[in-house]
Amino acid sequence: MPKTEDATKTSEEHSTTSLSQPIVRQLEHPERRLTLLFIASSGLFAGVGTILGTFMLAALSGVPTGFGLTLFSAHPYLQIYGFIAEFVVGVAYSLLPRFKVGRVPSLGLAYITYLLLTSANILFLVSAALSSYSVIFGSTAALLILAGSAAFASQVFSLALRPRGGFLETNPLIMLSSLSLVLLSFALLLEEVGSITMDEFSPQMIFLALLGFAGSMIYSVEIRSVSFRQSDYRKRMARLTSAFQACAVAVIFLSILLPLSFLAIAGATLFLIGSLSMIFTIKIFEFSRPLMYRPAMTRMHFSILRYNEVGILSGSVWLLFGIILGIALIATNSSIFFIRDSFIHSIAIGFIGSTIIVFAPMLLPGLLGKRAPVSGLSYGPIALLNAGIILRIVGDSTLLSHSTLPIWESISGPLIIGAMIWFLIVLHDVGRHPRSRIIEAKAPTEHGSDFGISNVRDATITVISGKTGKKSTVSVWFVEEAHIIYLIPMHGRKTKWYLSVLSNPHIQLEINRGIFFGEVKEIIEKKQVEKVIRLFKDKYGERVYRNFYGDQPDRALMVTISEG
Repeated sequence: MPKTEDATKTSEEHSTTSLSQPIVRQLEHPERRLTLLFIASSGLFAGVGTILGTFMLAALSGVPTGFGLTLFSAHPYLQIYGFIAEFVVGVAYSLLPRFKVGRVPSLGLAYITYLLLTSANILFLVSAALSSYSVIFGSTAALLILAGSAAFASQVFSLALRPRGGFLETNPLIMLSSLSLVLLSFALLLEEVGSITMDEFSPQMIFLALLGFAGSMIYSVEIRSVSFRQSDYRKRMARLTSAFQACAVAVIFLSILLPLSFLAIAGATLFLIGSLSMIFTIKIFEFSRPLMYRPAMTRMHFSILRYNEVGILSGSVWLLFGIILGIALIATNSSIFFIRDSFIHSIAIGFIGSTIIVFAPMLLPGLLGKRAPVSGLSYGPIALLNAGIILRIVGDSTLLSHSTLPIWESISGPLIIGAMIWFLIVLHDVGRHPRSRIIEAKAPTEHGSDFGISNVRDATITVISGKTGKKSTVSVWFVEEAHIIYLIPMHGRKTKWYLSVLSNPHIQLEINRGIFFGEVKEIIEKKQVEKVIRLFKDKYGERVYRNFYGDQPDRALMVTISEG
């Protein structure tokens, strides 16, 4: 094979070998400690916020809690600014340098960001406990968040604008995420000091927080992660996603400053279009074609793909459902509890929660210098999370015909807490089991293999030169279907071994230590060539196929073989 192809294969082989190494080298990234701080704080705030929310829901459902409702007002602050904001920012500080092949511009400024955001969330909790000082504490907390988000945004822009790393279409989303956090904290500060009348948890503010900030970052991570593992993303759609998201953030922020309903509806609708664009970008319904070449994939690899699919599909359904409810909430200008509560929790828990559960086991071990997942994944947390959300939404819907929430709805809170605890256990166990437990698995194919070689990557063919009569061996890729082996000459008619085969159509193949003899027939009809190319992409993955063959092949070879 040409040197470029050998280099590509060597790179792929090295990547595959590194997956099977028993010890993962500790990556020397000083951002890891910072990320751990953010994740620990976000988990703590999430736990406190969820417990407060559970008690609040229980109180609204008629269950005696022994607590007043004053402290419960900290629940939304801790969930948005404590859990979501700190988790996203913390992961970004380790993830973005990896994306851009660099380091955080200023680690000291990053730690200052952590102190500012964490102090603000503590103040939100204190503000709820000491209601008489809520204005002072609330304004100070908002100012701290604004300062922290500005520091974070400055570093994100510095990283995103570096001309390094792939997936350039995701850079605007990364920058938009940090900018949305700045706009959100600025609007929060204006509300706290009384400069605007917009409620701090109005639908517009929720859209800006959950979709402008968290959503934009999640979209960028999904596009990169999914396209890296499972399906090529549509670059044009990715650019459109960034454009729709940017317009949505601008319009929704304008609707906060100028409380006009048509602006809010337009902004929410743009978020809906942006979410649909993202779904089309990552080809959610085409995940069955993993990009890794199948002979190198183990049972755990396929388990990870299925795990990703379940989480992404679940999150996408809740995302679309929540945005539609948000549009309805703004359009009707109502305070119907069912619509408002379901809108918030569908996006915050259904979409963002599902995304964290599905991607954290994939990304965090590598970011923190631990093994990639080889065992320990469980669908339990995401199933429990979905059960909790469904129970909550069904319970909320009873308010449409009754005056109080049903008592059984209070169970949704413990279910979500249980999902969080279960997820932490799963996250702790990921990668802890020895790799010897991995068993090589047969890749799922539409057509069975008659010789048991469909998952073998390479074949060695022996051809006879038409000019000199000398024998030579060449390593090639192949696919097998119903006693037929197909080969693709990388450079078409310019491929040397292909010319030799045409002059002497009898070849010998060595595949997985087995010797096969066959007679070659040329395939040049376009539809038949496209079928062979599709088989190659199914076996080796679309990205790997394109790296090797590009768009050059316009012909193929069909080898009718018998076992020798």
